Amino acid sequence: MTLPLIAMLLGAAPLKVGDKAPDFTLPDSDGKPVSLSSLLESGPVILAFYTKAFTPG
Repeated sequence: MTLPLIAMLLGAAPLKVGDKAPDFTLPDSDGKPVSLSSLLESGPVILAFYTKAFTPG
């Protein structure tokens, strides 16, 4: 599934380079929830997504 298709299914427009990322929450390496907005309180954040990185498939 491509990213534009996923965005369409979720009812969101795909992001373009330079767009502000929407707030989201994901578990950290200890399983505790961390939101993008809470990280931004400390300064800039770089997001890097890797297809199937660190997963079995």
